[in-house]
Amino acid sequence: MRSSSYLSLTSLLLILLSCTTSTVQPLATPSAGLKVVGGYLLLNPSTAASKLKALASNAAKIPVNRIFLSFVAPTMVYVPGSKTLKYADIGYKKGGDYGFAEVKKYVGLLQKGGVEVFLSMGGWNFNCFPYFYMKYSISSFPTGPNYWKIQQYGNNSASNCNATNMWCYVCEPQSSNTTLSDFVIFPEPAKTKTWKRAQAQVEAASKTAKGMPVKWNPQFIGGAVVTDGAMSVTVPGDNTWFKKGRDPYQDFVYLAKDLGLDGVDLDYEEIWHADTFRSGTVPGPFKIDQTVYKYAAISFDIINNIKAIYPACKFGTAAGAAGAWQGNWWGGNLKGLWYYLNLWYPEVVNFMATGKNAGGINVMTYDLSNNNAHFECPSGQTADCDLAGQVQFYMETYANASIPARVGYEVGQPAYPDPTNDAAHQLPLTKAGLSAIINGVATSSTLGGFFWELYKPKNSEPTGVAGQPNNIDANTVARQVCKAVIPNAARCNGSIPQIPGISSAMGGGDAGYGHSMNGFPGNSGSGNPNGAGGSGGGAKQ
Repeated sequence: MRSSSYLSLTSLLLILLSCTTSTVQPLATPSAGLKVVGGYLLLNPSTAASKLKALASNAAKIPVNRIFLSFVAPTMVYVPGSKTLKYADIGYKKGGDYGFAEVKKYVGLLQKGGVEVFLSMGGWNFNCFPYFYMKYSISSFPTGPNYWKIQQYGNNSASNCNATNMWCYVCEPQSSNTTLSDFVIFPEPAKTKTWKRAQAQVEAASKTAKGMPVKWNPQFIGGAVVTDGAMSVTVPGDNTWFKKGRDPYQDFVYLAKDLGLDGVDLDYEEIWHADTFRSGTVPGPFKIDQTVYKYAAISFDIINNIKAIYPACKFGTAAGAAGAWQGNWWGGNLKGLWYYLNLWYPEVVNFMATGKNAGGINVMTYDLSNNNAHFECPSGQTADCDLAGQVQFYMETYANASIPARVGYEVGQPAYPDPTNDAAHQLPLTKAGLSAIINGVATSSTLGGFFWELYKPKNSEPTGVAGQPNNIDANTVARQVCKAVIPNAARCNGSIPQIPGISSAMGGGDAGYGHSMNGFPGNSGSGNPNGAGGSGGGAKQ
């Protein structure tokens, strides 16, 4: 996320809780199936209750049939039957049960109104390791689209990027006032049986694949100190899961069951991991194998636990625009991650994309740039480098890889390129752009669409209305996508409820201009000298 969204994690020790699993009633509504119109809901304690209550009260009338509650950290702890979000903080509220009972109540109301509810794990801040992202994803490529951060905050030297300037503010802008405690990475819970089983599944398949040997990195535990040459850095994130010997990915499923959710969503964006553990030498091309293995292990862990704990639960993922693109990977994004996942571990993609547990492959086809000085135009040409042209290109890569997928849309000010540095090359969603995307990428082949975010304003600083006057609002996006996906549904003429004094789906509000989704694999850029810094992968093959 690149906003003032609530992301803090409690560092209090976990109180011993009952391990009794609660009884869960069957899901209140039939599955939305493949015809999904989804919206992400970013939660923070100041507005979460009002937003979720308003949406639940109008569930039958809102122009979406799936809501993603965002986000829970990948270091979460939830003991089944405990009925508290204290150590599985989703940004709902502080104190008491941290909103568990209220969230469960509103989940039920949404389901009765025909809206599926998923919980998303991840988000940009819950994926970013500032030091490693700075060193390997940005400073390695002095001609990349985000090297300006090192020039500006590090006086053109990575050695001047340190903890006091948040490693040259590579994960979040200086205005966000973030500290290391705001960031989290996905752990490898090596001592748990469930993770070990997932590792074994990855290793067994890797023996027949043509990838590099698997190398795990369980030392990356919140609060631990890891070394990189002569540098010692502290790993961001909470370590309660480690102290208690729990597997956060198993607890993710336990929480989904106790809340009665329809599904879980994996928002994995560890670009820092891909670049830190890549194979090859600068300037590339490189191999992204180690991150394919890590993502596959996380996915297997979740899948195994769904089968064992909550068989009705759906499982989906947010995926990078360039994630299914074949060809050379030049670093700085997650190009090819889902292509290789499908090639080496097709059972993971099949579980997400087909059958009763399919939550879908949701492609973040936004935060794209038309600055071809950084090879941002995927076709290599500027003629089709507008937003609709790029979306069509990237969705075709998923189709070519035989990966069923959904189109992603972003409301308002994009996060990439950074609007304070290169607003001229941003590609915000406009009415014309939305129509071109809907007409250019058949909904029958994309299985619907989703957008970020339900209460994100259509204009925000620093560009504002004057800089991007044609941006469209969340209601327009939701309605148009809804009519394309489920054209005869009455909800497509409905509205996202406005909340006086808090936010408005028509503009204004407090959702900020970013999250993990809005900037997935470039999320602030890639640092790729030959490829894109946003969701794209760069034209150079």
